[in-house]
Amino acid sequence: MSAKASFLAIHQSLRKCFQLIEEQQQTWTITLPECSPLIGSLSNLADQLQACEKVSFENTPLSRHPDLQPRLRYKLISAMTVILEKLALKMKDLQRVQDSISHHIRTVFQVYEQQADAVGIQACLEGSAVHPSISDMLEWIQDIENHYRYEYLRRKLLLEVREGNLSVIKELLQSWQMIAEQAQPDPVSDILLKVSFFREAK
Repeated sequence: MSAKASFLAIHQSLRKCFQLIEEQQQTWTITLPECSPLIGSLSNLADQLQACEKVSFENTPLSRHPDLQPRLRYKLISAMTVILEKLALKMKDLQRVQDSISHHIRTVFQVYEQQADAVGIQACLEGSAVHPSISDMLEWIQDIENHYRYEYLRRKLLLEVREGNLSVIKELLQSWQMIAEQAQPDPVSDILLKVSFFREAK
């Protein structure tokens, strides 16, 4: 393959990757906010369950219903289980975003490794008004991959809680919001803007 053909092959691979990243970014942006209401409901249920376990019905009119407390406890635990299952589905959606981006980025680097000798180092370092250099774009897609991996893993680890740990579950929403506040600057939109002319060029 000629140097020009190798150069175009790398560019084509990068264009496909940036297109995929943009699509997956939309999925991430839609899915992530859907988690917060679920986590808020889970925290509220944990608070109710903790209160239910602390209250004694023995000296109240409710003592005439001895099965009320265990029935209430069962209902609350069942509701929490349903929400945890919904959250697990949302996290799978986020994981698919991260996995899909990582897969396509690996593909780009495979193409680059196959064509690098034919293209040459100097050509990979040169950019133009239409397209950034190949070396810059390779660095940028790595930044994007690291961003999604980091943000996904932080949330995944936070949600690895057990139903019995009510104190932790009660604080989940606060911890989730803290992650959002401490999130690193999102490089995706900025990078997609930098490659907008490159993606349109043929």
